Amino acid sequence: MIPVNTRIRLARLVLPLAAFFASPALADAIASQDAASHIGESATVKGRVSITFMPSGEVYLDLDGQGDNAPLSAYVSRWNRPRFQDLARLDGRMVEISGWIGAFRARPEIFLQDPGQITTK
Repeated sequence: MIPVNTRIRLARLVLPLAAFFASPALADAIASQDAASHIGESATVKGRVSITFMPSGEVYLDLDGQGDNAPLSAYVSRWNRPRFQDLARLDGRMVEISGWIGAFRARPEIFLQDPGQITTK
């Protein structure tokens, strides 16, 4: 069995590659509550965003909840953070987030690499 820390590191390496090679879905946006049934697919997910800035520089954009209570999280690594200006202005707004839906800690997550993956509604 692979240790948990190793699995987390692998997920953090693989998710950016998958997001890079996946193009956003062209179909209508799905509700955040339906994201779990689309793991492994490229999709656009809509919901009200709650933003958490971590001391490490990472940012989590949770849709329709916060933390483990959110049906979907979008993740901005500390390395990609400079690309995403003014994220705080999105807090509480309706957004659509596009990208490959992976799973992190058994929850749907989209790894954000480009600000174009986020649109406000």
